[in-house]
Amino acid sequence: MASKAQQLDFVKQIYPAADRLWKREICIPPLFVTAQAALETGWRIAGISNNVFGIMKGSSWKGETVLKLTSEVFDKPDVKFTLPEEVESVTLDEKTGLWNYRVYRLFRVYDSLEACLADHLAVLKKAGYADAWPYREDPREFARRIVDVKGSKYATAPNYATLMISMINTVERLVKELSL
Repeated sequence: MASKAQQLDFVKQIYPAADRLWKREICIPPLFVTAQAALETGWRIAGISNNVFGIMKGSSWKGETVLKLTSEVFDKPDVKFTLPEEVESVTLDEKTGLWNYRVYRLFRVYDSLEACLADHLAVLKKAGYADAWPYREDPREFARRIVDVKGSKYATAPNYATLMISMINTVERLVKELSL
């Protein structure tokens, strides 16, 4: 867990950049963007090569990528990945009946934090998230909608919305403390 000082430093770096994008594009509130970046990186500004959202390569990305070990959750034990992505281990969670994967995945590489923020917005503007988009000004509801059963799913963790809402609450307190 990050220290309070690390959390404050993270918010000081991400929130103003997200706020500039929000004001320019009228898109996703900086509270949501900052909370999601904090959750995805564990409050570390570098993330994966400035990828503070854990955005995977996908089929449309033409830029640089990096292969990193990550965790995924699926409802079956035999999900296939395309090389160089590769499964390290698969275990059944007896409580949930879901399969926990440790898998090497390709993540997008960004030259800057601002490039990552702009691409994150582009990802969330895709048609798969159209059902969530009308709720974007309510960070908590938007967090629920990007992982619900409609459209695309941002994350595979079954508790992602709950984790995001907790993170939104934390970031909201820090933003108030910093008077941002």
